[in-house]
Amino acid sequence: MGHARVIALLSFAVIGIVQAVPACAQAYPTRPIRMVVGFPPGGFTDILARQVSDRLTPVMGQQIVVDNRGGQAGIIGADIVAKSKPDGYTLLMGHNNSNAVAPSLYAKLPYDVRKDFVPIALSGSVATVLVVHPSVPAKTMKEFIAVVASTKGQFRVASAGVGSTQHLAIERFKLATGTQLIHVPYKGSAPAAIDLIGGHVDANFDAIGVVLPYIRSGKLRALGVGTMERVPQMLELPTMHEQGLANFESGSWFGVFAPAGTPGAIIERWSTALRTLQAQPEFAERIVALGGQLAKPNSPAEFVAYIDREIERWGKIIRAANVRLD
Repeated sequence: MGHARVIALLSFAVIGIVQAVPACAQAYPTRPIRMVVGFPPGGFTDILARQVSDRLTPVMGQQIVVDNRGGQAGIIGADIVAKSKPDGYTLLMGHNNSNAVAPSLYAKLPYDVRKDFVPIALSGSVATVLVVHPSVPAKTMKEFIAVVASTKGQFRVASAGVGSTQHLAIERFKLATGTQLIHVPYKGSAPAAIDLIGGHVDANFDAIGVVLPYIRSGKLRALGVGTMERVPQMLELPTMHEQGLANFESGSWFGVFAPAGTPGAIIERWSTALRTLQAQPEFAERIVALGGQLAKPNSPAEFVAYIDREIERWGKIIRAANVRLD
């Protein structure tokens, strides 16, 4: 084979490779996409993932399948995604527990929250509400703090488990008010709410979607919400910030992540699709009806900055309260 012919063949090969790269990127996705949820079915992480998946399946042109891999407050699911092939076919509907709180709770994690993921978009949130049993003689945060102080450390507050968002809200409250409480951890929000209704504990910091039906029925009394602005589900309920607990924020947030190394074109495809979805008023109303709030359209860079702030914020609380899980 002549020298000129070899050069010509090599040139055609290089051109073919160069042309094939954008063609592959444009073809994505060519098969179903898995969205991992680190919690069992029925919780808000799962609900939001399914709502997003249902609406983006026709946009992406392939089925988006929710895969529930519960355990360790979302850590097991997050680890699966961190170790998955970065090809855009395995994503995570992440939670603040696994992607912002865990680094301060555990001395060792099976993944690095900053290095092993590409944050794509903050998707939504759920506000934490302070609720009490009707027998508790308090109707405002000021009255509640006075009641807690009068019990001299014997006031019982439930949570969904050690290290949960609800537990950290309790620790945040103690630090802000200088009060002492008896923390009563449960294996989830549902049993904690049931025991609160039964009067076995006195109060609870829990997701608004969990306790709202009991507030409406009069079985529980809401005293404040852990957001900087009032929530659409209960506009009549003042925030804890409004009632004197400055900058008191407690709740759960959720966002879409890809494994580190995922091609930028795929990240941008998802980012654009999610921003478009989040701009739809009908979808925002649907999420509110399900007990949460849809995040405003945001970019990957904005989500990264948000996560960094959350890691720092919760880290300070966890260190101050000396909460460790290993």
